Amino acid sequence: MVLEALYLREVSANVSVQPKEVHEPINQSPSLTAGYLDVPICDTDALLRYLREEIFPQLAPPPYAEVEIERLSHRKPVYLFLEKANNIGVVGKLFKDDFIPQEEAWQSAEREYFNLELLRERFEMDSDACRVVAPLGKNKELSAMLVTEKAPGRTLDYYIAKAIYEQACQRLFDKLSHLARFFVKLHRNSENDRQVSLDLPRWYLAELLNSLSQACLSPFQRNAIERYAAQWWSRNDILTADREVIVHGDATPTNFLFGDEKVTGIDLERMKWADRCWDLGFVAAELKHHFAWRMGNGWAAEPYIGHFLWEYTVNYQVDTQFFHDMTRKIPLYMALGLLRIARNPWLSEPYRKDLLLEAERCLKYGL
Repeated sequence: MVLEALYLREVSANVSVQPKEVHEPINQSPSLTAGYLDVPICDTDALLRYLREEIFPQLAPPPYAEVEIERLSHRKPVYLFLEKANNIGVVGKLFKDDFIPQEEAWQSAEREYFNLELLRERFEMDSDACRVVAPLGKNKELSAMLVTEKAPGRTLDYYIAKAIYEQACQRLFDKLSHLARFFVKLHRNSENDRQVSLDLPRWYLAELLNSLSQACLSPFQRNAIERYAAQWWSRNDILTADREVIVHGDATPTNFLFGDEKVTGIDLERMKWADRCWDLGFVAAELKHHFAWRMGNGWAAEPYIGHFLWEYTVNYQVDTQFFHDMTRKIPLYMALGLLRIARNPWLSEPYRKDLLLEAERCLKYGL
C-alpha cells in the first residue's frame, strides 16, 4: 500500500520506470500581445495602465515597451505579463470569474496577498534558498487580480515527468530534497505552542466526501471510508502529539519552482495553521498520483516518498522517534490528498475510482 521505503536514508538513483501511458504536462500557450489580450478583464487599457504605473516601477524605471501576455495555465486564469525592453516579468492571478462573486474573489486575493507578506516579513520566507514569491500589488476592479514577481525555475511537475519518461531519477530526488528543506524552514519558523487538533482533517474529509458523492463515490464506499476514518479519530495519541505550524495548504507539484538550488513557493491562498503532515502527506499523495496516472504504477513513487520524508526529518535535525511519529500519520493525510485529487473532473472516471480505492487503503491499513 503505502510507504514501504520510509526508513531508507538514501534510495538508488537508478530506479528504472517505464511509462504505461503518456500524459504530458500542460503546454503553455504562445505569447499574446496586449492588443489580443485573452484575459477576462473588461478594460485592457486599465490593465496596461495599472502595470505601467503601479507594478513595473517597482522593478525598473520607465519608459516601458509593449507588454506581451502569456497564459500559464489552461485550468486557472494565471498570466505572465512580460515587458522585454527592461526584462520585466510579473504574474497576474485572477480570482474573479463567472462563478465567483466580486466580493468573494476580492477576499481571496487579499488573503493571498496578506499570506505572502506575512511569510516574507515575519517568518523569513523572503531570501536564500527557500522562499515564497513576492507580492507586488492587487486590484479589485481588474477581476480581483493579484500580481506577484515571476518565480524562476521549473515546477516539480516537470521533474516528475522527467523521472518517468526519461529516467532522470536523481534530479527528482534532488528536487525533493530541496522541497523538504523548504517545508522545514516554513514549519520550523512558524511552530507554535498549540497542540494539533483533529477538527480540520475531520471537517475536510466530510467536505471531500460530500463533493465526491455527487460524482464517483458510491454510498457503500463512502461508508467504508468513514468507518476506517473513525478509527483514526479515536487515536488522539497519534494524531495530536505535535504542535501546529503554518502549512502551505496546497502542496501540488505546480506550486513550487526550482532554479539554481532554490525553491520558490507560490499560490498561498489556502495557507493555514495545521499539522505539518498536511503538507507532507499531500506531497506524498501527489507523487503517488503522478506515477499512477502517467505510468500506471503508483508503487514506483514509494522511493521518492520515502526519500522526501527522510530528508525532511534529517534537515529538521530531530531523532528517529520524530520520524516514526510523523510517518504514522502520513497515511491519513495521504488519503485526504488522494481524495482531493479524485475530485478533478478532467481525470477519467475509472482512474478517479482507483484514487478512491487507494485512499481507502491508506485509511484501512495505515494505522
